[in-house]
Amino acid sequence: MKKYLLAATGAMALSFSANANAALVITMTGPTSGTFASSPVPCLTSTLPCTFSDVANFVTPVGMKLVSASITSTRTSQSTDINFSSVKLNGINFVIGATGVTEFRFLNNLPIVANGINTLAVSGQSWGQGGYSGVLSFAAVPEPSTWLMMILGVGIAGAALRRRRQIVKVSYA
Repeated sequence: MKKYLLAATGAMALSFSANANAALVITMTGPTSGTFASSPVPCLTSTLPCTFSDVANFVTPVGMKLVSASITSTRTSQSTDINFSSVKLNGINFVIGATGVTEFRFLNNLPIVANGINTLAVSGQSWGQGGYSGVLSFAAVPEPSTWLMMILGVGIAGAALRRRRQIVKVSYA
């Protein structure tokens, strides 16, 4: 009898507990790209619309010094609506691309530290069932010595092509 009472108490506790919320997850999908998402966004308040604030850290891939990113959320019903109030990468605000039914923000060619820790922060309002997703794209920037070697190589090749060939006359005795 005690087992049944304990099981019933556990079932009631689970039925009255709040639903588990997903958090911002960043996944590196290759050496120069990654994705991030949160669905549904975790609400900080129980009233609708609720506010949310997601923060996640990630490490820059080896040798990468620039990052571009975009984030999107599309409303399919009132309960899936999301309004971003702030989207930042290392404290730099994303540019607003669109608001309303489709929320879109982006960031292009932000310099970052190679192998450094970066922070992505997303906040706004949700109507309970909304989610968002985004993409990170990384690029390497050639070092100044690499640029110098490329310029010298092109210059030498150009000089070799422009050099006039001497005409050699052959005479037979």
